[in-house]
Amino acid sequence: MIKKQKGSLHQNNSQNFIPPFIKYSFEGVFLAIRVHPGAKKTNWAGVQNQELRLKVQAPPVEGAANQSCLSFLARWFDRKQSEVVLLKGGKSRSKVFLLKGLTLEKCLSLIPYQNPDQKNSSPDNNLQ
Repeated sequence: MIKKQKGSLHQNNSQNFIPPFIKYSFEGVFLAIRVHPGAKKTNWAGVQNQELRLKVQAPPVEGAANQSCLSFLARWFDRKQSEVVLLKGGKSRSKVFLLKGLTLEKCLSLIPYQNPDQKNSSPDNNLQ
C-alpha cells in the first residue's frame, strides 16, 4: 500500500513554485527521476541534483527496476500504467518519465517535495 504525502508547494508564494525536476506540456507532466534499485522498499527518497530520487525494491536486471518505477508512478499519481511512459534512461539511473494527462496542479499536490525557498523549511524537510 502506498501512503501519499502531499507537498506544500502553494503556500507563501504569489507565484507557484515548480521544482526543477518537473516540466509540463500539453501532453502531461515530465518527471526527472534518479532511480536507486535494490532497496528494501519502493518509495521516494528525496531530491538530488535536480532529480527526484526513487528507491525501488526490484534489481536492475532485465528492466525489472524500470517496470517497478512505472508501476509505482502509476499508482502514486493515479494513472493507468499505459499513461506512464519512460522517455529517457532505459539503461541509466537518471530517467525521464511522462505522466500523460496529469495536470501540473495535481502533480504538485502529490509530489513529496517542499519549496526550499519557503520560510520554516530546512533541507531535511524537502521530503516529507
